[in-house]
Amino acid sequence: MAAAGAVKRLVRGPAKAFRKALFPDYEVVLADIRLAFDSLEAAHRGIADLQVENAALRARLDEAHLRLDEAQGRLDEALPRLSEGLLEERRLNLRIAELTDLVTELVLPLHDRDIDPQQLQRLSPETL
Repeated sequence: MAAAGAVKRLVRGPAKAFRKALFPDYEVVLADIRLAFDSLEAAHRGIADLQVENAALRARLDEAHLRLDEAQGRLDEALPRLSEGLLEERRLNLRIAELTDLVTELVLPLHDRDIDPQQLQRLSPETL
């Protein structure tokens, strides 16, 4: 084994000189290759991290879609009730206005004013 080590030492010097003469940028290329491999490994790690993050975001998006669909269903159920309630509220407000007119015309007549029969006929039968 010592002989193999000695042969390597003897050949290494002339081989290095020959390599420098034949390919002067060999050391620079080796360093660049190492940097390229390190950069490639970093890119692979970054891609893996992004894939994990993408999967997490996809899961959150799917959950959000489910919640949105549930909320849309609840909204679709509530909308007719709200529309009916709005119509009822408008009807009741109209009735309150008619009752206010009735009180103004019948209960609180002014001294020099008579009750107008046309105003009474104008009111709906529910009011009276």
